[in-house]
Amino acid sequence: MITFAKSMKEEKIYQPEENEDMRSFVKRIIAEQPDQEPLRIIEQLAEITMSELKDRPCQFSATASEKRMTLTVHHSGRAIDERMVWVMGDHTDRVDYRPDDDDGWILTIRRDIPPLFVTRR
Repeated sequence: MITFAKSMKEEKIYQPEENEDMRSFVKRIIAEQPDQEPLRIIEQLAEITMSELKDRPCQFSATASEKRMTLTVHHSGRAIDERMVWVMGDHTDRVDYRPDDDDGWILTIRRDIPPLFVTRR
């Protein structure tokens, strides 16, 4: 399911399809983007997140525009190892990990798409 939010740049909000795991979901979203290469790291970080969460219940969604992609994961249970969150932060433009109001956690991973630079000779 795709819905649209109006802002300065159109941003799509993605939800997983029925029985779609996080890795397949992220791979599908990346495949739909015009500039896929800078976003591929999110696929790897989704795998790390899945291994950290093991069989804990989680919900995930994503937003994407021509400028960035953001993956949001809500989960319950114990927190993801802080060192793994630091690693994620070292490979993306922004990672936010905090407790939510329902005795769970929210992980947000954002990857910006760098603008294309043209130089004159």
